[in-house]
Amino acid sequence: MFSSKKPTMNSHERPPMCVQADSGLVLTTDPKPRLRWTVELHDRFVDAVAQLGGPDKATPKTIMRVMGVKGLTLYHLKSHLQKFRLGKQPHKEFNDHTKDALDMQRNAASSSGIMSRTMNDRNVQITEALRMQKEVQRRLHEQLEVQKHLQMRIEAQ
Repeated sequence: MFSSKKPTMNSHERPPMCVQADSGLVLTTDPKPRLRWTVELHDRFVDAVAQLGGPDKATPKTIMRVMGVKGLTLYHLKSHLQKFRLGKQPHKEFNDHTKDALDMQRNAASSSGIMSRTMNDRNVQITEALRMQKEVQRRLHEQLEVQKHLQMRIEAQ
């Protein structure tokens, strides 16, 4: 009649509560509190990374100095910077590969010295296709960022 199993909490039941500190940090009240990266906090992080020369040059310690947010730890920044770098990497690699492909096309065309109209038209088509593909990639990346921000807002509620 009675089950010996512990009741489990489904994700749609009572979400973890969050507490906002004076510094603007939002921490969960879970047994293991975690930092909630609000849109505002993430924007400050992105600004700090940009000031420091990008995600590859910025370090958690320098980001912490630039941000100046009380309660933010190196652990928080190290984890967020790592995720930020991984999130930016595919987009960067795509741009690098596109640039390399275009450079190879230009070098091949100029070294041969013979640039027929057909080859030129083909290069224009390839360049246009790459440009369109880049635009689609950029839009998908923007949508992903919007979804992340919405998810963070939902979790914060």
